[in-house]
Amino acid sequence: MTRLLSLQANMRRKLLSFVLLSLPTLAWAAASTEKRKVIILLAESNVEKNAQVPLNEPFINTLNYVEQDLNINFDPHRYPWNRLLQRLAEGEGLAFGLSKTKERMQTLHFSIPAFGNYIWMVTRSDMTFPYASIADLKSKTVGILRGSSYGEEFDSYKSKLAGIDEDLFSLPSRLKKLLSKRTDVMLIGHRSPDPAKVEALINSTMAEVAPDTPMPAGITFKVLSKPLAIDYIHFAILAEKDDGIIDKINTALRRGKRIGELPFVEPDK
Repeated sequence: MTRLLSLQANMRRKLLSFVLLSLPTLAWAAASTEKRKVIILLAESNVEKNAQVPLNEPFINTLNYVEQDLNINFDPHRYPWNRLLQRLAEGEGLAFGLSKTKERMQTLHFSIPAFGNYIWMVTRSDMTFPYASIADLKSKTVGILRGSSYGEEFDSYKSKLAGIDEDLFSLPSRLKKLLSKRTDVMLIGHRSPDPAKVEALINSTMAEVAPDTPMPAGITFKVLSKPLAIDYIHFAILAEKDDGIIDKINTALRRGKRIGELPFVEPDK
């Protein structure tokens, strides 16, 4: 009898121990199955006729971190740039990938910068030129992405340029225009602060993105050593639709930068 009671007591202790050890796991399981708030996220795409351009690594990393930190799920809606801006103005959802402009700040709430893209100037190797200030572009035809902003200084100077060639989200098309001298310089954003790295990337990928366009003998693409600007990338939402999400995102971004999960970015102005 005494032995039976001892065995029963031992079994109760083991059961209690199992329950206590299982509590964190059970709590985590409950939390993981908790329904997350879904937020429509507007992001840029290329035109519908072409294959979808993948989102870049900093973009994806930022979205993943904010989702986990705020315990939310983003529902991506991808549109060509002008339509994205229209849907944002209509209050469809939260957007990611925007630069600040004075005009946009009149109607939108912006987050702090998530990351920065360096705006590099690309030319043919036989058409390079020294660049010290925006005035050095005055005699140039500049290739840009349609609907994109490259900073207040460039945007206000565009009317003084020899020409502007606006293109859709198509790197092959823009590089071909450089090769054919339809443009003198092309603007391209990249997260790397090293022009040599961006130059090597463009030259190494030309054969892949434009196999039908061989490079002329002795010609390569060159990236000027000084960037035009740093384009800071933000979340944004129609001001009247902001229910506090921008403040929450700012808290998440600051925390991510502090602990090293997201890159440090100098504040934009």
